[in-house]
Amino acid sequence: SAFEIMDTEHLTVCPATLRELSGDLGGVVASNVVSVTDLKLVILEERHDVLDLNVDDFITWRQNVVGTVGQLLRQERLHRFNVVSVDAGDSLYTLARRLLESELQRIFLSSDEIARIVGIVSSRDILIESLDQVL
Repeated sequence: SAFEIMDTEHLTVCPATLRELSGDLGGVVASNVVSVTDLKLVILEERHDVLDLNVDDFITWRQNVVGTVGQLLRQERLHRFNVVSVDAGDSLYTLARRLLESELQRIFLSSDEIARIVGIVSSRDILIESLDQVL
């Protein structure tokens, strides 16, 4: 398996190659990469059995898991601190409700696309933005 080769050769990454794409001229075409960081997925998912899969099957398993684990890691990063945030695309009403529920002075705007805080809004900001509609 790729992990055995990596262990024997003291490597941290191993290319997965496709003989069909390599042709008769020699050389190798890499189709993917297996890395020691993939072991994080195995541990997080508690799926040690996947280490017995062939390389192609392991890569398929990893691709299926990566989206789910990526979301979990993002949520874990966001919850490291007691932060209240709403998505930057949420409505003003949603933002105001969340601010009232949290009883905080300010609330963060976050972006799922870049997994970052992209702004901060206070109750004053909401009032200024909606004042024309109230009057």
